[in-house]
Amino acid sequence: MKLSIVVPMYNLERYITPLLESLLRQSDQRFEVVLVDDGSADRTGEVVQEFMAQHPALRGRLIRTANGGVSAARNTGLSAAEGDYVLFLDGDDYASERLTESIITHTLGTEPDIFCWGYNLVREDGSTIVSFAPEGGDGSGSDALADIFVHRRLRIWTGSIAFRRSFLLTHGIRYTERCVNGEDQEFIYKALSQASRVIAVPEVLSFYVQRTSSITGTYNVAKFDVAAAFKRTAEYFRAHPFAGMDTISQLLLGRELTENYFYNLKTCLNGASTGRIQDLLQDIDQAYPGLNQEMRGIMKDYAGEDRQLAVQIKAFLLSPVLYQRLIKLDHGWIQSKQRLKSVIARKELKI
Repeated sequence: MKLSIVVPMYNLERYITPLLESLLRQSDQRFEVVLVDDGSADRTGEVVQEFMAQHPALRGRLIRTANGGVSAARNTGLSAAEGDYVLFLDGDDYASERLTESIITHTLGTEPDIFCWGYNLVREDGSTIVSFAPEGGDGSGSDALADIFVHRRLRIWTGSIAFRRSFLLTHGIRYTERCVNGEDQEFIYKALSQASRVIAVPEVLSFYVQRTSSITGTYNVAKFDVAAAFKRTAEYFRAHPFAGMDTISQLLLGRELTENYFYNLKTCLNGASTGRIQDLLQDIDQAYPGLNQEMRGIMKDYAGEDRQLAVQIKAFLLSPVLYQRLIKLDHGWIQSKQRLKSVIARKELKI
């Protein structure tokens, strides 16, 4: 039994070492690391080579490619992987020392199609923002999708799930290349829809670093690629039906797409020095003709029980400017709470 860890990298010379160190500390070394340098313009590849030369115990392979985006890099790594199971970790994240041991222990002899675990969102200094730990479970992929969409008690991130490699190859599941946002959810949801058996454990085994320079914190209209990713996923579901598919698809193209649309509006506006929502909506119309109008139609049909989402929808439909004021108030309140926590922490330290 061997595990393959695929690591796409682009201009990560300042961030890749903590991940490599966390892999070097793994309690079970029955794994390989496939590092794909996606045309970096800095010394990412050299840093990796120097680290592996200094630490030959870390069995790694460096593949250099022309810049094609994270999805292309992951697909390259998947094609090169030789392990029974494969997982994808981004180069600026890191793992618990028990990650590989837990994956191997829970999959050896049981051979589920998918194995997933808990993860923490962390700041660049390593402090925890929030922790997501699933309930332990052993069921089908459709059960897992119901836990994600219907019961909302399971969260899976790219770095908190491992796939049986032969399962991915049999079903032809690959990342959609040149998709900037939503490609990871598309990949995971497609895989779950075809999985006969999924094992989940509540242990936190990986750490998702929130960098201020990442796409989520910037003004980047390409974030709205997520709409096409969700539509492709729903089309895949229709072509490969499973138990509960209609309900899952409805939630995916309704509530989930709306939440992602609002999240991307908010992060774009927060990432702009002088952002007006009218300008952002115009940029979205130019990049994705018809998307804003389509989202308004989806919002009008929303009949869910999420009160916070309903308030956002009502404000946006009344006036996008009103919606922007609402999220500014929310952002200001969050910042005030964070400042208050910092003040309290400093006072506690002084005491």
